[in-house]
Amino acid sequence: MSWIAPLLVLMLADPGTVAAIPTPAAAELTAMATRALARVERMRDQKLSRPLAMGVKDRAQVTAFIKERLADEYGPDKVAAEGRMLQLCGLLPSGLDYGGFITSLLAEQVAGFYDHTRRELHIASWLPIFMQEPVMAHEIFHAIQDQEWGGGKLIDSKAYTHDTVLAHAALLEGDATIVMLNYAQAELDPTADMSTSAFAINMVAASLPLQMSSPQFPVMASAPDYLKQSLIFPYQRGLLFISALRQAGRTWPQIREIYADPPSTSEQILHPEKYWPRRDEPSQVVLPPTGWAGFTRSWEGTVGEFHHQQLLLAHSNLADAIDAAAGWDGDHTVLEVSRSGAVVVAASTWDSPEDAEVFEAALRRAHDARPAPRPTLVSERSGPDLAYAFSEDPDLARRAVAFARSQAKITRH
Repeated sequence: MSWIAPLLVLMLADPGTVAAIPTPAAAELTAMATRALARVERMRDQKLSRPLAMGVKDRAQVTAFIKERLADEYGPDKVAAEGRMLQLCGLLPSGLDYGGFITSLLAEQVAGFYDHTRRELHIASWLPIFMQEPVMAHEIFHAIQDQEWGGGKLIDSKAYTHDTVLAHAALLEGDATIVMLNYAQAELDPTADMSTSAFAINMVAASLPLQMSSPQFPVMASAPDYLKQSLIFPYQRGLLFISALRQAGRTWPQIREIYADPPSTSEQILHPEKYWPRRDEPSQVVLPPTGWAGFTRSWEGTVGEFHHQQLLLAHSNLADAIDAAAGWDGDHTVLEVSRSGAVVVAASTWDSPEDAEVFEAALRRAHDARPAPRPTLVSERSGPDLAYAFSEDPDLARRAVAFARSQAKITRH
């Protein structure tokens, strides 16, 4: 599904003008989508293997769909657990209704989407006609990705850990965004391919965060930075990832081959050279069950380099956060919850002891800059391995770090 695609289109138009333009009828939209499908198939010489179902949806129907997908994909307990984990880490304000806010945010951002569960293109009824075709091109390419490579399966959170889903989403969205940009550019130059223009791609990528504060997206404008960055990452960083590979000489047929062996970490998306020509696989980190009486592991996964950047960004400058997180080499992060308290604990490993030391110091500085009251941060490092925990209970944080230091199993790549 594509939640941020409208940003690329709406940035070209004045919000007042957009609101004044009438939206087309359903029959006209369906005919437009049929034409767009034929153009997209020609653009990348990839055809759908079976007919594409289409339907026009209003905002209420889209919001209902988003709630249904969140329930099916995650369930309310997992959504609530993820929100609690992010709050303890300082990435969300305490008391935020994470599930409700996410629903409102996605409903605001969506501008049509391909539903890989039903294999149907849903066309947003409220977009003015001049915005419809580029968004359709983006979503139609998702249908091609799904039919040719099982694109929907790549973002299955039940099959892949948190960081891998993010990396797969960046591949899917970055490639589809280039299709969308080239589709729009084809009106002026049918042979144009923006993917090989570093200047054009960098301009588009740099403009995306600016659009999030637009008055036409009030929920996004009010969102915590972590949510903004999480939503924009697949589009912005995915666009830069695909473009970097194209500028390094990979042809479109070679880009198609990536789907058979996609990037597995946000590190590989952030640093395309760590995917190709020489792949940098992460170390494997496993934090076994604690076995603590009364505790339940309500969230777990590999959070990756992107998450570690975000831990620092709220209270660090951008360059320092990027540098400190760049040495990430693997982690297993969990949320342990009991009736009396909760703790987020991460067992992580880094490219070198120096990288682990740099990140730990940056994490402590960022944490100390968080406004009070704040949870306790405990961390311990040994060589390239670093364990850290956040908890409102200092004893629980220390207990969690001691467990991670003694029980984590790390297999270096």
